[in-house]
Amino acid sequence: MVEKLATTSIDDYLWLKKIAIEIHTKNRQVGYADWCNETFDFTCPSSVTYPFQWFWDSCFHAITLSHFDIPKAEAELKSLLKNQHEDGFISHVTFWQRDTYDEIVANYKIAFRNRYLSDEMQPPLLAEAVAAVASRGRGTSFIEEVIEDLCKFYDWLHSTRNPFSDGLVRVVQPDETGLDHSPVWDELLQIQDEEHESWDRGWDLICKPYDEYQRDPRKMMESDYFVVADVMVNTIYIENLRTLSQLCARVEDEAGAEIYKLRAEHALKSLNELCWNESDGLYYNVNGRANEQMRVNTWVSLMPLLLPETDPKKVSRILEHLLNPDEYWATFPIPSVAMNEPTFRPNTVGGNLVWRGPTWLSCNWYLSRGLIAHGRKDLASHIAAKSIECVQKSGVREYYNPYDATGWGAPDFSWTMILLDLVDRTL
Repeated sequence: MVEKLATTSIDDYLWLKKIAIEIHTKNRQVGYADWCNETFDFTCPSSVTYPFQWFWDSCFHAITLSHFDIPKAEAELKSLLKNQHEDGFISHVTFWQRDTYDEIVANYKIAFRNRYLSDEMQPPLLAEAVAAVASRGRGTSFIEEVIEDLCKFYDWLHSTRNPFSDGLVRVVQPDETGLDHSPVWDELLQIQDEEHESWDRGWDLICKPYDEYQRDPRKMMESDYFVVADVMVNTIYIENLRTLSQLCARVEDEAGAEIYKLRAEHALKSLNELCWNESDGLYYNVNGRANEQMRVNTWVSLMPLLLPETDPKKVSRILEHLLNPDEYWATFPIPSVAMNEPTFRPNTVGGNLVWRGPTWLSCNWYLSRGLIAHGRKDLASHIAAKSIECVQKSGVREYYNPYDATGWGAPDFSWTMILLDLVDRTL
């Protein structure tokens, strides 16, 4: 039972805004790349460890920037779109200055389309980033500048990553979800221990066979070994299809608005039919043509809380897990793995394996939005307030220990400042 809830204030928002400005100024990358004859202007995740442009990081960054610097927020998204591929795909990493940081790249496990662009997707929150920037900035004018490329990207997801025609997008390797080392993947990757080398072997197990058919999407899907409908990715996809429908309506594209609305409805129906587990009261990823549920209790299992259409009975079941002090209601919520899962680790482990227990503020942003949507703003405010305590204690880190708020991972981690947007929603 939740006894005493913390709250946020306008002073919290102003304090975070000041820090966000400092972090985004420190991590801003501006220049010219001769390999593509384009200028770039974006915030990298961390200048110490991640000096490149990541897809979902940039979406979080643009939403945060929309609170205090619209031109930079727009530039963030336009830089992301500059190297969109002809088929509509957008790489999960753009290595704008790779030649300067080749030593860093050597340590990454990433599939490439070419030397400067990856051949992987990431969670598709681009539409909601565009909507946030437009809502605080130039409105329809900005939407009109990016809507064509935006639609091309979501059309690529529908045509290329929807192999079973159920409306759900599939990922073909773990890092496409952004949740690289989550224990959800342990069985498929045949993880033997919690050392980074074990995960590298698992990544090779999945990805090396793709090289034989030049990473042809159809053949990767047909291999049917790692073809996962991830609950988090698809919840974000559904939310963003609905947002894209609204953006199309803003620019008087009624046909497009209807297409994306129907796709969102179809995907939501499949998410509930395939991923919900009634006995556990949780959503689980499903894998392959057989749609086998991957029953590991992580924060992803709570993610459909985000969607306003989620059935109130399912919401109640999810809240039972969220508010359980043995699962997710930690001192500094929300841990990325249920605390009673055997694989839960509150700190980084095995050579910096991530997503195995610590609290990430991007998760808090999403789940708190869901709480607000379902009438529990009080819980969202508590999560926001405890997230502020994490930053106050340990600085702007990549993730935090859910017991004591010790910070881990990259320092000055830009997307952590999505907390600014969360606090704004709780005021």
